[in-house]
Amino acid sequence: MKLASGTIYIIGASVAIAALSYGFFQEYLPNDAEAKNYNARAVELQEQADKQKAANDRVEKATVLVEGEAAKWRAIVATRAPRPSVSEGGINLNVNAWQLAIDSRKFRNNIQRAVNAQVKKGGIRVVTGPLVPAPGGGDPNSSANALLTGFYNLQEYGFPVVIFNLGTVTVEGTYKQILTNVRSWASMPRYLAVADGLAITGTTPRFTGTYNLQMVGFIRGNEIYPAVPEGAAATGGGGLGG
Repeated sequence: MKLASGTIYIIGASVAIAALSYGFFQEYLPNDAEAKNYNARAVELQEQADKQKAANDRVEKATVLVEGEAAKWRAIVATRAPRPSVSEGGINLNVNAWQLAIDSRKFRNNIQRAVNAQVKKGGIRVVTGPLVPAPGGGDPNSSANALLTGFYNLQEYGFPVVIFNLGTVTVEGTYKQILTNVRSWASMPRYLAVADGLAITGTTPRFTGTYNLQMVGFIRGNEIYPAVPEGAAATGGGGLGG
């Protein structure tokens, strides 16, 4: 049977469509999907890389900030920490319990001497001076553990530091002398002292100034002598036990 020319054209077109369909569905679409997958993966990897870079930048900035704060802290400790021995006016916590009890009282007296010298700055007359509290509340039988906890605040802050709220200080002098006196606390050697709440009364040329005073002393040293059982016999030597 002879096919009509129209039928031949239809068959040819069908074959062509089938071939194109095969190429489209078997070759083009899979390759296009694979390409899209590659592109999506590339975008995902780039996003991850960007996140990692941002994280690295944050770590770098944080490191710089930490190092900067550490440098500030070292500068504070260098000038605002008592010296590491009683003979130099400071304190050494790496001694046995009985020695610490004795040395802490000497340390308190050395702090009081430093305060007495500082409160006279500016040439004023001291009406009511600051009094440094005695370690252990003045109890001569205070244990070393009580001193470390109460006087050196070891348990509360995790490192030894003396903190004193010395209350109200009253001085007399000229206006300039009183201002000089108050400002001088900011440069007190070996301690961080803050004088605030200044109130001035009186008439020229003599005035009365009152202000509040707080002090902080960061204690040097990496070692603290271990606790000794109460009532145990004294032994010679210091240092950390094995």
